Amino acid sequence: MYPNQEIDRIQVVVDNPGVRRETITEITQEGPREFSFSPGVLLALAILALIVIGLPVYVVSNKNANEDANRQAMLEASRANETQSQQPATSPAPAQQPPIVVQQPAASVTQEKGSPLDDATIQDAATKRLSDDPSLTSISVIVIDGKATLVGVIGSPELKAKAQRVVKAVRGVKSVENKIEVVNQ
Repeated sequence: MYPNQEIDRIQVVVDNPGVRRETITEITQEGPREFSFSPGVLLALAILALIVIGLPVYVVSNKNANEDANRQAMLEASRANETQSQQPATSPAPAQQPPIVVQQPAASVTQEKGSPLDDATIQDAATKRLSDDPSLTSISVIVIDGKATLVGVIGSPELKAKAQRVVKAVRGVKSVENKIEVVNQ
């Protein structure tokens, strides 16, 4: 018997002289059903909710970690290139030298060497300008020694050219290598 069912049994006995008759009648009534989840269903829903919430959190944190790792690798590579390009200039000093006047190098000289901090600043500025335009948000930029490389997929050649113009206008960008792929949608 189900919890929401009610069974009424009626037994009628007719006892006549010579004939005995017995009638049994059952009436089944169902009340309103109670709706409840079993513990297994509740557990499955809880696990599903954790997966639905946890998966995006994991993906976002993993993406952020990858971006940080890529930025650090780019900075290290740019530092390595900088140290290789600098050669120490040592020459024997003559016995008598005239007085040496030390001057600070011009700002353009330090910018030409493309220190990692400058490249990161340029890259951040270029990325911000691209993200300001909703049609160019799918484009990524990498800056090494003032040379910007654009990568991504975009819908038209006009947008490809526009992205190149936007990045070229960023202060400190010396050249732009446009590797954006145009896909007709």
